[in-house]
This record gives sequence, C-alpha cells and structure tokens, in this order.
Amino acid sequence: MDNLNTNLVVVKHNAVIEAGYRLSIYENRILLTCIGQVDSMGTIDLNDSFTVTAQDLIGLVGLDNKNTYKQLQNATKRLMQRVVIISLPNNETLETHWVSSAKYSPNIGTVSIKFAQDIIPYISELRRNFTKYHLHNVLLFKSNYSIRIYELLVKWGGHEKTITIDWFKQHFQLEDKYARIGNLKQKVIDVAVNEINKHSNMTLSYSQIKRGRNIVAFKFEYELKDMPQKKSTLDYYEKTYGVSNREIKAQARPGESYLDVIDRIRKQKS
Repeated sequence: MDNLNTNLVVVKHNAVIEAGYRLSIYENRILLTCIGQVDSMGTIDLNDSFTVTAQDLIGLVGLDNKNTYKQLQNATKRLMQRVVIISLPNNETLETHWVSSAKYSPNIGTVSIKFAQDIIPYISELRRNFTKYHLHNVLLFKSNYSIRIYELLVKWGGHEKTITIDWFKQHFQLEDKYARIGNLKQKVIDVAVNEINKHSNMTLSYSQIKRGRNIVAFKFEYELKDMPQKKSTLDYYEKTYGVSNREIKAQARPGESYLDVIDRIRKQKS
C-alpha cells in the first residue's frame, strides 16, 4: 500500500454510481486509480491519458512482483471490452465503453489508458450531482461488490437505505447469478459488509425485508467511523472553523472526513 497514491480522490457523476455494469476487482482498481487522477472540475481531452503502474498494485489483492504487470495488462485488456449502461432523462439509455484505448509499456511496468468519449462528461467538469470519496477507503477491498456498495452508500448519504433485490441484481448485472438469496448474501452482501467495516471509514450492517416468506429487499444501516467524539477535539474545530458539532452531525455524508464536512458547510454559508 505504500506504493499507492493514497491521496487520490475519486469523483463520479451520480448516474455512473447507479449505472449497470460488471467489473473485476483488478479492472475496477485500474479504473478508480485513473479516475482519481482526473481534475473533476476541469476538462479532459480525448487525447489525455492516465497511467497505472505495476507498483500501484503490488501488495494488494494477492499480487506480487513477478505477476503484477501481467495481471495489470490482462485486466486492462478486459476493461477495454467492458460496457457501462447509464440511465438518461426521458427514459433514454446510454451504453458506452469505459476506455477507448490502452498503451502497454512492459519495460517500465505501466499501462496508460484514454477514456471513451461518452464517459468523459461523467468524470469531468462536474459541478453538481456527483459522488466523491478518498481512494484509500476502498484500496484494500478484494471484492468489486464491496467497492460498488461503498460508492452507493456514499452517494445515498444519510444513515439508512432500503433497496430491492431486483434493483440490486439489475444494477450489478447479476440477473443470471445467485438465484438463491442465501448465495447472494454469502458471496456478495456479507463479503462487502465485512470489507467495508474492516478497511473503510464506514460501519455497515444490513437486515432483510420480507414479503410473506420471500426476501424482497435489504435495508442497509451505516455511519462514519472517523467523526471525533472527544469534547476537546470538537471544541477545537468549532472554535477554529466556526462550525458546530450539531451542524456537522446533521450534514455528514458517508465517505467524507471530518474536515470535508466542515469545508462543505462553510462553503454553503459563504
């Protein structure tokens, strides 16, 4: 993990957060590392490229020096074929690739990608309707589902959310998998809950919603871990930044640090 830029911030339009797509953990890690390099309020040219190094992935998800570049190359080639399905206004749908091209440099252990034209508006020049979180909160996840659920929780905000199993399967493109709800819970939900609780800045639990004997939805309950509780610390922030603890607790969103919340509140007041 020391080899990764843990200061990167991932910013995506909310339509992409709730889009339908399927990625492996390797593919998603490459994508997020590149999105984290984008100036989300700036512009991206079709010729702009973003680079991931083999060193970025060493020590994560079971990779080692010997096989890392090969895994990086193979995952990028699969990523080139992946499609994301985005819901648009007026009941329209956009289907686009994530990536338009990739350049492989085995001698220096890097892969550089260019984003597809139609995905660029969803990761750049963002002024509203976006979700933001620090990349380090998902770096140690070994399941792509953990990343996707974490992103959705950040996007939804609040402290609880109920989603139907049909919605979940559709957006995760799992319609043809996990016919038994027990398998869906074991392979997807439980893994994500464990990884989010262990590695991210969030605590998460869930319960089942039944209609008769059938489980039809999951209710997620979540909150941030890193909000300081000591009164002296809270007093310091209130005296320094002029934002009360009550305001912070009322407006905190999953994925934000304590100072992120303060900064957003101060901008709203200015």
